[in-house]
Amino acid sequence: MPLFAAGHNDPGYLPDSPPTITRDWQLARDALIEDLRYAADATQTWADPHDCDDLPCPTYGEDCPDNLAADLRSAAEELQALQPSTAWQATVGRRAWWLDDLGDQCPECGYPLAEGGSPQSHHRPGDGRAYLLRLDDDGTAMP
Repeated sequence: MPLFAAGHNDPGYLPDSPPTITRDWQLARDALIEDLRYAADATQTWADPHDCDDLPCPTYGEDCPDNLAADLRSAAEELQALQPSTAWQATVGRRAWWLDDLGDQCPECGYPLAEGGSPQSHHRPGDGRAYLLRLDDDGTAMP
């Protein structure tokens, strides 16, 4: 049973917060959709009311919050329409948004995880230190 990861980051950088890691593709997808919609709402709130019927926006140019919010909502709709177990990625609002199939490997080190769950811990090949990946009852990784 594969693991799925969903999250976002600045392209070329590590994520700001830990991604959602779970064996449930729909749970990962829904978490990312929620993040996209939250980002759209937050982005749109800081704009003064303005007329931006033209592209680029005459007031804010390429950084128009209304247009960025619309792009984020479009990405959420695209993600909502995906077939189960499909990987997805997009760059919206200068951020990379992604839903990846990690297969049956630990996202930290690539250790092959057992089909029925993960071991209590395993050792990273690079430094031999133990790495703990615990899955909750619903298959979601716990910190």
